[in-house]
Amino acid sequence: MLKYCKTNNPHSPAKLAGGFYVRILWISIIFTVFASCNKDEVPEPVRIERTVIVYMAADNDLWDVALVDLEEMKQGYNETGVNLIVLMDVADETPCLLRITEDGEQTVKTYSEFNSADPANMNRLLGEIIEMYPSDSYGLILWSHGKSWLPAGVETKSFVMDGNRQMNIPDLAEALPVRFDFILFDACLMGAVEVAYELRNKTDYIIASSAETIDSGFPYDLVIPALVSSTPDLRKAAESFFDYYQEQSGAFRSATISLINTKELDNLARVTNQLISEQTFDIASFDRTSVQRLDVYEEQYTFDFLDFITKAFPEADKRPLIEQLEKTALYKAHTAEFIEMYEINTYCGLSCYIPHIGRNDLTDYYKQLGWYQAGGYNKLF
Repeated sequence: MLKYCKTNNPHSPAKLAGGFYVRILWISIIFTVFASCNKDEVPEPVRIERTVIVYMAADNDLWDVALVDLEEMKQGYNETGVNLIVLMDVADETPCLLRITEDGEQTVKTYSEFNSADPANMNRLLGEIIEMYPSDSYGLILWSHGKSWLPAGVETKSFVMDGNRQMNIPDLAEALPVRFDFILFDACLMGAVEVAYELRNKTDYIIASSAETIDSGFPYDLVIPALVSSTPDLRKAAESFFDYYQEQSGAFRSATISLINTKELDNLARVTNQLISEQTFDIASFDRTSVQRLDVYEEQYTFDFLDFITKAFPEADKRPLIEQLEKTALYKAHTAEFIEMYEINTYCGLSCYIPHIGRNDLTDYYKQLGWYQAGGYNKLF
């Protein structure tokens, strides 16, 4: 039921009772998309107001979900003078660059096989798209697997997965060739303070889920109109995601979402660092399981950021931190529980890691992240 785990999908038309996929749908979509990937139609550069780029890294077990999402994007797009460009890397197919139009999609370019989880490839490909579509501003949708800040190679899946290759968040930040107006993560667990801080100089706003995401991901037929309007309505995009899942039932009523103002992250780090500096903390005796969890893994990795600070430092004055969080998380919402595995009783809009005794591999990697020093976590472990 988690994103890209290939279980019941409440948004996909490709599921029938009993769990059998309608293969005819996939064949039809594959033919429609990739039959058009046989002619490059490189446009003459004409500067426009904004281009939204979708980096769809689906050369993995996400390929079928990617095809459904592409159809939703076409349904949601309306001609507003904003480009919607999709770089589509799907398993066992020729990678394509598509321009979404009111009539469907136009194949702009085809590529030789490449690994979309290679930061150098991401940098090169995004740079080429930006050169092809000169604009006053750019938005970016990053579509793939996700596992918060955790390093490539651990048991959970990393952000961007192509074959066996994964991408670390610092490498992602380095790979982005420009500062984007917004980055929307259609991937699990990316609404983490560690991720947002690492990307604060590469985007003005981040839309992401701090928990996992149901396998249908963002309902693009509802979200795309807000992103390609003359003035992008990022709050509306986040609200559309939440409202869609809030209207589901059972395990499918499962979602967290937030809109993060990255310009406030340095202030958040400063306030957090000051609070931690004035307190004492014993990681060995702290009960991590007392904090609001935001993942389904047995060895928990992501927790509600404010709930951690509250539980770790019960006597501290949290008012400056709470006030700063309100400036940082401009919108946040959550369902009452997540896939019937745990309740969500509190959600500040950002997750964080809590040091895990015995996981020196994670600790060593965590110390390389910007948040470790800036947020004062170097005083915790």
